[in-house]
Amino acid sequence: MNAVTITLEPQEIQRLEAIIMDKNKEEALDFLKTVIRAKIRTQGSRGLDSQKGTGVPL
Repeated sequence: MNAVTITLEPQEIQRLEAIIMDKNKEEALDFLKTVIRAKIRTQGSRGLDSQKGTGVPL
């Protein structure tokens, strides 16, 4: 898996700041799934797949 650089739009930064201030775990997970994962995938990195294990013990 290669390194990626993620650029957040101003509204995404505001959303992230609100999530952090509110300590909203559910919204944080949603942000990771909908915003961050999408940005990683647009850069061609498909190293993490929900159908595959990560090898990291939970």
